[in-house]
Amino acid sequence: MAIYQASKQLTKFIISGMLAVTVDFTVYFALSQYLDPSISKAISFCSGMLVTYNMNKFWTWKQPEKDNKRLMLFSVLYAVALFVNVGMNNLMLDTLPNHTLNFSYVNDLNEVIKGIVVGVDKLAAFVIATGTSVILTYIGQKYWLFREKD
Repeated sequence: MAIYQASKQLTKFIISGMLAVTVDFTVYFALSQYLDPSISKAISFCSGMLVTYNMNKFWTWKQPEKDNKRLMLFSVLYAVALFVNVGMNNLMLDTLPNHTLNFSYVNDLNEVIKGIVVGVDKLAAFVIATGTSVILTYIGQKYWLFREKD
Protein backbone atom coordinates (compact mmCIF):
# COMPACT_ATOMS: atom_id res chain seq x y z
CA MET A 1 0.00 0.00 0.00
CA ALA A 2 2.83 2.41 0.84
CA ILE A 3 4.47 1.81 -2.54
CA TYR A 4 1.16 2.45 -4.32
CA GLN A 5 0.63 5.68 -2.36
CA ALA A 6 4.19 6.85 -3.07
CA SER A 7 3.87 6.12 -6.80
CA LYS A 8 0.50 7.89 -6.89
CA GLN A 9 2.04 10.94 -5.22
CA LEU A 10 5.01 10.86 -7.58
CA THR A 11 2.68 10.68 -10.59
CA LYS A 12 0.65 13.64 -9.34
CA PHE A 13 3.86 15.54 -8.58
CA ILE A 14 5.07 14.91 -12.13
CA ILE A 15 1.76 16.03 -13.68
CA SER A 16 1.69 19.15 -11.52
CA GLY A 17 5.32 19.75 -12.33
CA MET A 18 4.73 19.39 -16.06
CA LEU A 19 2.06 22.06 -15.90
CA ALA A 20 4.32 24.31 -13.81
CA VAL A 21 7.24 23.73 -16.20
CA THR A 22 5.00 24.60 -19.15
CA VAL A 23 4.20 27.92 -17.46
CA ASP A 24 7.89 28.39 -16.54
CA PHE A 25 9.04 27.57 -20.10
CA THR A 26 6.47 29.85 -21.78
CA VAL A 27 7.21 32.81 -19.53
CA TYR A 28 11.00 32.27 -19.79
CA PHE A 29 11.12 32.19 -23.56
CA ALA A 30 8.71 35.10 -23.92
CA LEU A 31 10.64 37.29 -21.47
CA SER A 32 14.11 36.22 -22.61
CA GLN A 33 13.47 37.94 -25.93
CA TYR A 34 13.44 41.27 -24.08
CA LEU A 35 15.10 40.83 -20.67
CA ASP A 36 18.35 39.49 -19.22
CA PRO A 37 18.29 35.66 -19.00
CA SER A 38 18.69 35.68 -15.20
CA ILE A 39 15.75 38.04 -14.73
CA SER A 40 13.67 36.07 -17.23
CA LYS A 41 14.48 32.79 -15.47
CA ALA A 42 13.71 34.18 -12.02
CA ILE A 43 10.31 35.55 -13.10
CA SER A 44 9.42 32.40 -15.00
CA PHE A 45 10.46 30.18 -12.10
CA CYS A 46 8.25 32.17 -9.71
CA SER A 47 5.33 31.84 -12.14
CA GLY A 48 5.75 28.08 -12.18
CA MET A 49 6.13 28.10 -8.39
CA LEU A 50 2.64 29.56 -7.97
CA VAL A 51 1.20 26.77 -10.08
CA THR A 52 3.08 23.99 -8.33
CA TYR A 53 2.30 25.20 -4.81
CA ASN A 54 -1.43 25.17 -5.35
CA MET A 55 -1.53 21.91 -7.31
CA ASN A 56 0.76 20.05 -4.92
CA LYS A 57 -0.83 21.39 -1.77
CA PHE A 58 -4.40 20.54 -2.73
CA TRP A 59 -3.98 17.64 -5.14
CA THR A 60 -0.66 15.80 -4.68
CA TRP A 61 -0.21 16.03 -0.92
CA LYS A 62 -3.88 16.77 -0.02
CA GLN A 63 -3.21 19.45 2.59
CA PRO A 64 -6.18 21.82 2.18
CA GLU A 65 -5.95 23.53 5.56
CA LYS A 66 -4.62 27.06 5.72
CA ASP A 67 -1.13 26.99 7.13
CA ASN A 68 0.93 30.15 6.90
CA LYS A 69 3.94 28.35 8.36
CA ARG A 70 3.82 25.83 5.51
CA LEU A 71 3.56 28.66 2.98
CA MET A 72 6.61 30.30 4.54
CA LEU A 73 8.55 27.02 4.48
CA PHE A 74 7.47 26.45 0.87
CA SER A 75 8.79 29.91 0.05
CA VAL A 76 12.12 29.07 1.71
CA LEU A 77 12.37 25.77 -0.20
CA TYR A 78 11.57 27.46 -3.49
CA ALA A 79 13.94 30.37 -2.78
CA VAL A 80 16.74 27.81 -2.47
CA ALA A 81 15.46 26.04 -5.59
CA LEU A 82 15.29 29.40 -7.41
CA PHE A 83 18.97 30.11 -6.71
CA VAL A 84 19.90 26.57 -7.76
CA ASN A 85 17.75 26.87 -10.91
CA VAL A 86 19.05 30.28 -12.01
CA GLY A 87 22.63 29.35 -11.10
CA MET A 88 22.47 26.09 -13.05
CA ASN A 89 20.82 27.89 -15.99
CA ASN A 90 23.64 30.48 -16.04
CA LEU A 91 26.31 27.79 -15.66
CA MET A 92 24.88 25.86 -18.60
CA LEU A 93 24.54 29.01 -20.74
CA ASP A 94 28.22 29.74 -20.06
CA THR A 95 29.27 26.13 -20.67
CA LEU A 96 27.19 24.93 -23.62
CA PRO A 97 28.03 25.96 -27.20
CA ASN A 98 25.78 28.68 -28.61
CA HIS A 99 23.90 26.94 -31.43
CA THR A 100 20.47 27.69 -32.82
CA LEU A 101 17.79 25.73 -34.63
CA ASN A 102 15.99 27.65 -37.33
CA PHE A 103 12.51 26.58 -38.31
CA SER A 104 11.45 28.39 -41.47
CA TYR A 105 8.43 28.08 -43.68
CA VAL A 106 8.64 28.09 -47.47
CA ASN A 107 5.60 29.09 -49.49
CA ASP A 108 4.58 27.81 -52.92
CA LEU A 109 6.92 30.29 -54.63
CA ASN A 110 9.91 28.94 -52.65
CA GLU A 111 10.09 32.15 -50.66
CA VAL A 112 11.29 31.72 -47.12
CA ILE A 113 8.77 33.07 -44.68
CA LYS A 114 10.04 34.13 -41.28
CA GLY A 115 10.34 31.16 -38.98
CA ILE A 116 11.19 30.41 -35.41
CA VAL A 117 14.73 30.48 -34.03
CA VAL A 118 15.40 28.41 -30.92
CA GLY A 119 18.67 28.61 -29.02
CA VAL A 120 19.79 25.03 -28.37
CA ASP A 121 21.97 26.22 -25.50
CA LYS A 122 19.03 28.08 -23.98
CA LEU A 123 16.75 25.04 -24.31
CA ALA A 124 19.34 22.64 -22.87
CA ALA A 125 20.16 25.03 -20.02
CA PHE A 126 16.46 25.31 -19.21
CA VAL A 127 16.00 21.52 -19.15
CA ILE A 128 19.08 20.88 -16.98
CA ALA A 129 18.24 23.71 -14.54
CA THR A 130 14.64 22.54 -14.29
CA GLY A 131 15.64 18.91 -13.72
CA THR A 132 18.01 19.91 -10.94
CA SER A 133 15.41 22.01 -9.14
CA VAL A 134 12.71 19.33 -9.61
CA ILE A 135 14.81 16.80 -7.70
CA LEU A 136 15.46 19.32 -4.94
CA THR A 137 11.82 20.39 -4.60
CA TYR A 138 10.41 16.85 -4.72
CA ILE A 139 12.64 15.73 -1.88
CA GLY A 140 11.90 18.93 0.05
CA GLN A 141 8.14 18.65 -0.39
CA LYS A 142 7.82 14.93 0.26
CA TYR A 143 10.14 14.58 3.23
CA TRP A 144 10.01 18.03 4.80
CA LEU A 145 7.15 20.26 3.78
CA PHE A 146 4.17 17.94 3.17
CA ARG A 147 5.32 14.86 5.07
CA GLU A 148 2.59 12.86 6.69
CA LYS A 149 2.26 13.50 10.37
CA ASP A 150 3.10 10.47 12.50
